[in-house]
Amino acid sequence: MSLMPSWLVDIFPSAVDKPTQHDVLASLLFIVFLIVTRMLVKRAVIQRTDLSLEVKRRWLVTLRNIWFVLFVSGLMMIWGRELQTLAVSMVAIAAAIVLATKEMILCMMGSIYRTSTHAFSVGDRIEFNKLKGQVIDTNVLSFTLTESSYASAQQGTVGRVVTIPNSLLLGNPVFNETRLGQFVMHTVHLHVPRDADWQRVEEILLQAGNEAIAGYADELSVHVLEQAQQQVLNSINVEPRVRIDLEDIDAIAFQLQLPVPLGQRAKVEQSILRHYLRICPQSL
Repeated sequence: MSLMPSWLVDIFPSAVDKPTQHDVLASLLFIVFLIVTRMLVKRAVIQRTDLSLEVKRRWLVTLRNIWFVLFVSGLMMIWGRELQTLAVSMVAIAAAIVLATKEMILCMMGSIYRTSTHAFSVGDRIEFNKLKGQVIDTNVLSFTLTESSYASAQQGTVGRVVTIPNSLLLGNPVFNETRLGQFVMHTVHLHVPRDADWQRVEEILLQAGNEAIAGYADELSVHVLEQAQQQVLNSINVEPRVRIDLEDIDAIAFQLQLPVPLGQRAKVEQSILRHYLRICPQSL
């Protein structure tokens, strides 16, 4: 005999039938199972002492996304019959639903694009839509990065946390600075008057570049060898190079290119510019 009032059975007949009761019980057990296993695995990852904080954070983000997919997939399997019935009854308004959820669908497509192309992952340093920073979180709808350096000459280091929807990945390029390791080619720009001793300027810039590279020459050599073997690339030129541009009729533009460690571009650039300013007044 049912314990529920007859009037409630008449109003909600589908809520008291045996298949629905079975689905509700299965859903509750499934959710409890996911919560318990997530807590246990999360605790196990946090207590690992042989993993760095970066690896732990990457594991936790990956596990969270896996559990979200399992949660949605499990409920869809449990309530498959009811969902199928509901889908058939909602065919007439399917177009309206697509329009209403357009941005969410684009975000999910952007997530699929990011995952399938391996554009970036947690811990990578990227430049995206005039923002530079380190990726600290990714999920189905968005990704988060800490703004760690400037993307233009007028904007300094700000350290903000920025959350960006995945839908923007479908229409904007991503520059991954860590895709090929822990070094990146950096360009230092300098303009001098046309009547300046350009050969002396070039000599000073090359000297400053060589002094900067000398501080991490051993790590750079190992990095070049590893990248040549792993990525099947030609050997990267690690010598500083100077390019000269005469587009401006009143000045000579110098571009010093050299490899620098990630996260130290501003430091190396400031060191080179200060080296130039110390020598420039006495030599030019």
